[in-house]
Amino acid sequence: MSETVFEQIETAWSADAGSYDQVIQKQLSNKKDVKHWQDELCLVLGEEPLNVLDVGCGPGFFTIMLARLKHNVTSVDGAEGMVERVRINIKKEALNAKVYKGDAVLLDKEKENSFDAIVSRDVVWTLYDPEKAFMRWKNLLKPGGKIVIYDGNYRRDQSSLRYYVLKLTSDLINLFTEGKYRKKQQHSSAGIGFEQLPMIRHRRPQYDRELLLKAGFSKVEVTKDRFRNSPLRLEFWRYGYQGEKFRVIAYK
Repeated sequence: MSETVFEQIETAWSADAGSYDQVIQKQLSNKKDVKHWQDELCLVLGEEPLNVLDVGCGPGFFTIMLARLKHNVTSVDGAEGMVERVRINIKKEALNAKVYKGDAVLLDKEKENSFDAIVSRDVVWTLYDPEKAFMRWKNLLKPGGKIVIYDGNYRRDQSSLRYYVLKLTSDLINLFTEGKYRKKQQHSSAGIGFEQLPMIRHRRPQYDRELLLKAGFSKVEVTKDRFRNSPLRLEFWRYGYQGEKFRVIAYK
């Protein structure tokens, strides 16, 4: 992927920062969502404070969760609009985190062997070179460290009946709850470059596992994200059309 296309994608994410911030504000006000993610992060990271890198932090939901759990958090996003939002949100919460704009693949401001864990939510599918990113992330981890990925099979099977039904349901829910159809986001527009992203051309999380083992991780655990895939949650009917969600943990 060319640098120009990468810049176009980051510009699109910046344009959509406001709408993504609205999403995480709803999540932060939802006690069940907050409890789930606090419990989940305690499960995968433990309860002792760690040096954690939040890659592709967006408006900062994971940054806030991690900081509330007393971890030492560094948060990086390639979109200036997202970085502005997360800075506002952590200040509003009176939390501490190092936040800056940076390339999630290169992470050239970070030192090797400096993090206990690297986490990301709905980020890996957007990487222009996931193989290179996984190698870099492994080098940033301390011995025994881990990366924890929450993601989904995004932008696949969009011609299937399942996709059509779930997308229609999502639009109707938005119409009834918000009084309007969901505004098309910038990153959903054709021609920006998302169709060139490597991950949307592969079946996941099988491909994640393959790349992580190739990058030299000693063990890779893959599980379905039962919480986000649950049809008992309204959020599933809002966003389930986007693709099945999963969790991947890889150990250095």
